[in-house]
Amino acid sequence: MTTPNPKPPTASGISRLLSAAGHTRAVVKMRGGCSGFRASTADPGTVWVWHYSMLGASRNREAGMLARYATAITDAGWAVETDADRDRLIVTAKED
Repeated sequence: MTTPNPKPPTASGISRLLSAAGHTRAVVKMRGGCSGFRASTADPGTVWVWHYSMLGASRNREAGMLARYATAITDAGWAVETDADRDRLIVTAKED
């Protein structure tokens, strides 16, 4: 069982966690770049995570990648909700 992480998540902390778990961080450029995750601070204590694809991945592929990100994040003790309307994860501190 995962120990709850009461510490508020940060975008940089979630990015480091996902990178350490073997996921690729997205690089968004006009030319070039790469597909992967993007993490952004929504407001203090909340981080949004998206899967960005240079080639416009299918919704199934995007959902699969979000599920993999969610597993790594919940294994680290944070709470994760899926915002299907916006194709993103919402990461917050997990309460006891």
